[in-house]
Amino acid sequence: MILIRKLRAPDAEEAGATETPKKEVTKPEKSPTNLELAKALSDLKANSVSKEDYEKLQKENRDLIDQVINGGGASDSGQGTPTQEVDIEQLRTELYGPKGQQLSNLQVVEKTLQLRKAVIAKDGIDPFLPMGANIKPTDLDKERAQAVADILEECVKEADGDSGVFTAELQRRINNDSILLTNHLKKLGIR
Repeated sequence: MILIRKLRAPDAEEAGATETPKKEVTKPEKSPTNLELAKALSDLKANSVSKEDYEKLQKENRDLIDQVINGGGASDSGQGTPTQEVDIEQLRTELYGPKGQQLSNLQVVEKTLQLRKAVIAKDGIDPFLPMGANIKPTDLDKERAQAVADILEECVKEADGDSGVFTAELQRRINNDSILLTNHLKKLGIR
């Protein structure tokens, strides 16, 4: 234990000070136990990110800021500026590739939506629109295609990674007796 004494100045005694000096005792700081150190270390690890992840996020933030400053839109995939051709081919391979590959309903729709966005960004053509030699998509066709994409995106968000929840949400929204579908069709002027 360390004791610190407060000394009186000699002139205070000579000046007739009646107050007596008090001794101040401070307790030494208690050193943390091994258990406390281990807990603090695990807390730090849980609330920290790796340097690589941090640098990757910094780069993405810089890219987004550059896009905003230069007037470009942020990419929908959140991956900076991806190379469209590679992503499109990879998505097509994952969706339509080897027959042995099993994808859940949720995975198929997520990849399809990603592919749609990539094709629209690259070619300016919406694959959800009717196509053909004598077919020119109308504004109503475009609204319907976007409505389908919006409903699928809402179902993907609701599912939060659970394919069963996705399927249930999709069936609920597209059921012929569904109020959501009826209201949506009325909004488009179909019913």
